[in-house]
Amino acid sequence: MDTPSPRYIITRALFLMAALVTILYGISFFKKYQRRSAIVAELKLITADSSFFQQFYAEDAQKTLVKAIALIAEARDLGLPPEATIDKALDVNHKLFDSDDEKNEPPPRVKIIGSSLRANFQNFLKLGYQSDYQTLSTMKSGELPPIPGGPEGGKRPVIGTLINPSLSPGIERVIANLEIRPPQSEGRPATDIETAAAKQLARDLYDAKLIEEAARDRILEKLSPVKNP
Repeated sequence: MDTPSPRYIITRALFLMAALVTILYGISFFKKYQRRSAIVAELKLITADSSFFQQFYAEDAQKTLVKAIALIAEARDLGLPPEATIDKALDVNHKLFDSDDEKNEPPPRVKIIGSSLRANFQNFLKLGYQSDYQTLSTMKSGELPPIPGGPEGGKRPVIGTLINPSLSPGIERVIANLEIRPPQSEGRPATDIETAAAKQLARDLYDAKLIEEAARDRILEKLSPVKNP
């Protein structure tokens, strides 16, 4: 039997290395695909009406929101942009080249959930969080780690409400009403922007048939300053 030539050995070695790299890449891609699918499946459960709008306890609502943001951050690291992750969880399909008459507007409840998740993910980024293992692991347990830097570095953020529970008892258990914020002093008056956001949420909840007209009007009335005659 003839001894293989050096050229043959090198060629075979290069072929085997290329095959090994291809196999490892395929395995890595498949694992990423599996994990991305699992994340979307978890978010589907979180964004179900019974979870997003009907938590039994305020603490559970807060923990669920924190976990949802962690999942979106993890998906981004796996190559799935936040907007795409949220759309997949909500089964939102965007048609290409839709005309104005053909645009498929998502249902009111879907719009509320999507808006809440997008806003809170942006707050996650504005607070300076990175999607490292320790941060995501802590958040998946429902806790927010200390703010990594900036003026509030080392302090823990808070989860505030858009609509104060005193205006609508039980609204603190609605995830859509929750917002991740930097630490704030107690009794701080709401800003004009926060008041506008609270009013819009009240209107959106009514449009989605989640609250009655009387509840919407009561909230809006209490949020509107009394004008002096």
